[in-house]
Amino acid sequence: MKRELEALLFATDSPLTVARLKKIFPEVETLEFKTVVAELTEEYEQSGNSFTVVEFGGGWQIATKPEFSPIVEKMLKTRRFTRLSKAGLEVLAIIAYRQPITRLDIDDIRGVNSSGAISTLNERNLITVVGRSQAVGNPLLYGTTREFLNHLGLKGLNQLPDLPDLEGVMEDRDDLKEFASQVGRDLTDGELEEYFATPEEADSFPVKEPEPTTSEGQDSEESRSKENSDS
Repeated sequence: MKRELEALLFATDSPLTVARLKKIFPEVETLEFKTVVAELTEEYEQSGNSFTVVEFGGGWQIATKPEFSPIVEKMLKTRRFTRLSKAGLEVLAIIAYRQPITRLDIDDIRGVNSSGAISTLNERNLITVVGRSQAVGNPLLYGTTREFLNHLGLKGLNQLPDLPDLEGVMEDRDDLKEFASQVGRDLTDGELEEYFATPEEADSFPVKEPEPTTSEGQDSEESRSKENSDS
């Protein structure tokens, strides 16, 4: 079974969980999977391979070792995850560290409407709806996805690095640069200048958000109407 499991770990595009493996090998016990993974890892280490078995996102996958990431990045050049705007990084940071959280709570922290950024993050499968708040109108609650953990190479949210004073991330260049680095985005000084020079309205384009028609939605409409009249 070892080589069969090795082939699956190599071919999968997302971490293989025990639940997925049991569907393929129903007769194999969980402990045996872990034993085989440990044996493969040891083999790769002894052979001095550039790859190994990594555990993250609740499962296992064969991946290149961290020390080879620079050359791999040169080949890939860019990742979809790195194309987030300043607003996208802000909203993702807020959701990651304050989840579950409603859109209005995100708006309160940022001081602007976050519908556009939320829609983009949802389309990229970095966040998802995880429930409804008990507040008036039962607004949607957002949280991060397993895909988010996969991008960061984390087993769970408890491994997220500390990021104090979250509200200050949006206004502090160093904090924003640190968070971007943690999620795989190395920002240059020029990019930071462009991010902070770009008006928020450019990212908050009209997007139909999957919120129910409630008093929360009415408040958002009133807010947008006020913004239009002020402009």
